[in-house]
Parts: sequence; structure tokens; C-alpha cells
Amino acid sequence: MMIKFCLKTLLIILISTLSIAQVFAKKCEFTIINIATINDLTSFVNQYNLCDTIVCTKLSFNLSDSILLPPMPNLKVLIGNFGFSHKDIETIDGFSSLEKVTGEINVGNSTLNKDKLEQILAFKRVKSVKSLFINSVNVISNPFYLKSLKGFDSLEIVEDILSIRRFAGVRLNGFKALKKIGKVFYLQECPNLLTLEGLENLREIGAQWETSFLIADNNSLHDISALSGAKVKANVYALFWILRNPSLEICHIPMVCDFIAQNKFESFNIHTNAPGCQSKDEVKTACLTSSDDSADLPAISIFPNPVTDVVRLVSSAPLRSVTLYDISGKKIYHDTTGSAQIDMSTWDRGWYFMEIQLSDGTFHKLKVVKLF
Repeated sequence: MMIKFCLKTLLIILISTLSIAQVFAKKCEFTIINIATINDLTSFVNQYNLCDTIVCTKLSFNLSDSILLPPMPNLKVLIGNFGFSHKDIETIDGFSSLEKVTGEINVGNSTLNKDKLEQILAFKRVKSVKSLFINSVNVISNPFYLKSLKGFDSLEIVEDILSIRRFAGVRLNGFKALKKIGKVFYLQECPNLLTLEGLENLREIGAQWETSFLIADNNSLHDISALSGAKVKANVYALFWILRNPSLEICHIPMVCDFIAQNKFESFNIHTNAPGCQSKDEVKTACLTSSDDSADLPAISIFPNPVTDVVRLVSSAPLRSVTLYDISGKKIYHDTTGSAQIDMSTWDRGWYFMEIQLSDGTFHKLKVVKLF
């Protein structure tokens, strides 16, 4: 009897626990909440900590060393807009289970002279967002600044706008999962950015009736070849700019050349970059020349070419082997791992001949130029 009573009691407790979880794991709704004090934060957590979905117009946090983002372990979906300003903090973390934001995420600091933010980890499970704005201030004059975007490692789709401004890192390696930007891509005033490494898997930018693409005022940027596998949709409303990047010499990557070829309305502007990318005509000529050089090799392309450090290969089938010969015919490189990157940074300048075998058994030959 005692055993039956204990089992019955345990069953009642389990059912009650499940019922409570079902009641509290719910959709929560409000219009606007702005969390600026510890009391605001405490009240928010007490009221919404068990919600799995939040529906709102805007949820904003004024983060500081005393006001941090809560874990919110049950929250999976935010239907609305997320806003964050920050002061005197190095990391934004929290919202550990969030997977989807149907509105925008906007991260910007709250003061001009106290920006210590180095990393954003709060969105490491988010796979899709409508728009993402990352805006920092005075990154050149501050000793601390946002250097890493690794908190966005799971992000696959930005439905409307991705805008990155005054980011202080050297690469965009937090976006390796990103495949699609629905309408707008802006990358501006990132003083330390060297390459667009991290965007290798991006395949689509823009929509049928709305496309904006801007890379501007990035003083150290010298390599945009990570975008070679992407396609920017060209239409009568498309806007396309690569402007004022003084270290950028090579713009005739497949993505740019394809856009120029498809765009019949000349709605693009390229100027005030380094020689080789100083004008529309210069880039158009380079695109035509590179197209002629590789007309017999439609299955594979290499970029950048000429190269200063790392050359990358894009092919229609997996790589079986890659072999390089110098101008005398001596074999100096052979790889069978399937790697699509070759580090030529320590190689002598000059012409090299590349022999590539794809997994389908076909062989292809290309020329690559090492600048210095």
C-alpha cells in the first residue's frame, strides 16, 4: 500500500510539474519595454523569464557593468525588434536559447568615449533575423572596441538588411554560416578590416525589386575575394557601390563581374579605390580580360588573381588534386586534401601554372600571378 501511495504521489507531482511548465512556457506580449535600471531588469526577468516566445514592438536594453543581459533560457523566438546600447562592458551575452528574431537587432554604444565592447555572444544560436545593424563609435581613438563577430556563428539568413559600420576587427569570421542577405548589405568605415574572410558561404544578396550593396571607406581592406561565390541580384532598382577603399586593388571577382554583365542600367559606381579598382571602366575591362583568359575553363575559377597572399579556388565539383609549377616547369606544390586555398605569401613573385583535377576526373589548367 505504501509503495502504491508513493508511486501515485510521484505521478501527481510529475503531472503537476508538466502542467505548470505547459502553462508558463507560453507566448508573452507587450508593446515597448526599455530596460535602463536594475529594477527594470528585475521586473522584466520576474515577469517574462518563462516565456518561449515574446511578441513586441521593441525590447531595448541600456547595458552597463551593473545591467547585463539575462539568460532567458526558455526564450526561442522574438517577434519584434531588439535594441542594445552599451557602456563600459566588454561582452554582451545572454538570451542563451534564442533562435529567431523576426524584427531587427541593433547594437550600438551609448557614449562616444567609453566603448569597451569586444565581443557579442548573445545571439550564438540565432539562425535568422530580419535585419542586423552593428554600429560602433570612435573605434580608432578607443583602447577597447568590437573585434569579433563570432557570436553570430549560427546565423544563416538576414531577410532584409545587414549593416556593419565601424567594426574594428580584421576579418568577418563570425558569419561563416551566412548564406543569404535579402535586400541590403552595407560595410562601412571599418578601419582595421583586411579581408572579407567569413563570408565565403554567402550565396545571395538582394531581391527581385530591391538590392543595395555598399563597401565604402574601409582604409585597410585589400581583399574582397571571399564574396566570389555570391550573386548580387541585378535589376532596374539595384544600387551597387565600391567606394573609397584605398588599399583595394582587385575588384574583378566573379560576383562583381557577374553583376556588371547582368546590369543593363549602369546602376553601379566604383571609384576612389587603389589602382586596378579606381573606376567602373577599369573594373569592366579587367572583368572582360579575366573572362577571356579563362573562357575554356568554365568549371573552375581562382581569385584573387593576381595574388599577394592566399589564392582561393571555386569549382563546379570537389577538388581531387591541385599542382603548381613555376615558369621553368618545376613542380613546387601538390595537394590532394581537397583544400580550396593556397597560401602563396612567401612565394617569389612571377607566373605560376596550376593543374587541377576535379572529382569528376576532368583536368583544368590556369595561370596565376604572384605580385610580391
